[in-house]
Amino acid sequence: MLSRAAATVLPAFGSLGVTADPGARPGPGSILVANHTSLCDPVVVMAALRRLGVEPVVMATAGLWRVPLLGPALAREGHIAVHRGTGRAAEALD
Repeated sequence: MLSRAAATVLPAFGSLGVTADPGARPGPGSILVANHTSLCDPVVVMAALRRLGVEPVVMATAGLWRVPLLGPALAREGHIAVHRGTGRAAEALD
């Protein structure tokens, strides 16, 4: 749902071009890292992955799970909470 929403909302703010080698697609279990500098970056990355036919599982700061509507959507879709700055942070990779 989140990547579909990102792909729907993004055109309202601009255009997105995605280029890749023909047939290129991350394999199952791939980890793609986007060190983003704005709150818009995750939306762009999710929309780009959707164009490539990828439905990502997102690792994000655990505080997002406390946001009404967003938190339950993240949990329902199987995204992964990262408890940054704690001993539990590495558990997100498991």
